[in-house]
Amino acid sequence: MGLLRSICITVTQLYVMFLFNIMSVHGFVPDSFGIGIIVPILKNRLGDVTDTSNYRGITLSPLISKLFEHCILDKYNSYIISSDLQFGLKKNLGCNRAVFALLQCVDYFVTRDSSMYMAALDATKAFDRINHIKLFHRLYDIGISAHVIRLIVNWYAKIVSVVQWENYFSSYFVFKSGVRQGGVLSPILFNIYVDCLAEILRESDLGCHIHGVYFGCLFYADDIILLSASIGNLQKMLDLCYVHGSGLDIVFNAKKSSLFVVGKR
Repeated sequence: MGLLRSICITVTQLYVMFLFNIMSVHGFVPDSFGIGIIVPILKNRLGDVTDTSNYRGITLSPLISKLFEHCILDKYNSYIISSDLQFGLKKNLGCNRAVFALLQCVDYFVTRDSSMYMAALDATKAFDRINHIKLFHRLYDIGISAHVIRLIVNWYAKIVSVVQWENYFSSYFVFKSGVRQGGVLSPILFNIYVDCLAEILRESDLGCHIHGVYFGCLFYADDIILLSASIGNLQKMLDLCYVHGSGLDIVFNAKKSSLFVVGKR
């Protein structure tokens, strides 16, 4: 029985390997790879259960599609690199590293009798607002292989979802923007998409530097903090975020954004 099970597993692995290789060669994924089931989860059980804003949609994706994404990521991981100013959605990095970098930067300037002016920006539904065409162009610009881009283009053309409420299902609807929720590649694609904003800020040379290293902005997924020893330069950085963010279809939420200063002034 154990031998038979091992043979079955091996045969299954071969079929999966053949399927994935054919998909990669032809730049084509099955239609079922794009289907997602959205399950509404209550945010606050003590809140109004009839309020739609009190629910968060969690998307369930086919297991085989996630396996395929892991294969793509494993093979092309060395080519998919985002800015070192991005701390979110990365292996071996996280909120603690971002907070440490922020505290060290603030401490460096404040202990040298300089004030630190900061702006914490929150992008509204940034993951859902990603423009697919601009994302594909971005992948091409950073040198991602054409057949990988063709595969992702075909995949994103088939993204559809259905909402499940208990045992009932809605009709299918199409997503024309945003990355796939729950997708293994989605965090990587998001970082690549917003990477150009980090590089624009770095190239502007506005903001803080420590021993020649740029610390003018820190990204944690869709949360951005700008750091400057000059309030005038901070305003220029805000202007850059507004102009180039608009070009990426990114809208910053003023209600969740803050301006603050640390230091003597």
